[in-house]
Amino acid sequence: MSTVLALATVPFLMAAGLIALMKVPTHLQLTVTDTALIVEPQGLDRWWTRRERIQVPLTTVGSIRIVPRSEAPDLSRRHAGVHLDGIITAGVFGGTFWDVRRGDQLLMISCRPGSEFTTLVLQFANPFATLTRTRTVVAHKGPRSTSV
Repeated sequence: MSTVLALATVPFLMAAGLIALMKVPTHLQLTVTDTALIVEPQGLDRWWTRRERIQVPLTTVGSIRIVPRSEAPDLSRRHAGVHLDGIITAGVFGGTFWDVRRGDQLLMISCRPGSEFTTLVLQFANPFATLTRTRTVVAHKGPRSTSV
């Protein structure tokens, strides 16, 4: 009887995990230094994206903007990440790094040729505030450092 009970709880636990995943926002730290833009997934995002840190030299940053999900790059068939449509997209898909849950307003960082990634697609709780802070520091490229 205990084996049947254990097997019956597996679908319940999987469903509960998917529901929790839908509710848990991304957990990213975005830091801009005088030479680089640094993205550090935190907590489970490290596991989902399979990355601890991405460092993009400021000289390779082409643009930073907010886009609706419909304008984000298409997902490549070549990938090293997790994708459950409408729930999570995390990892590297083609030349694009993703860390997005269900959000529609996404921070998209386009990189110039020669960069590790062509694009970074990220979700933040307040993408407009993150965009403003990031653009301000990138535009100045001063000796100071800020975390957003």
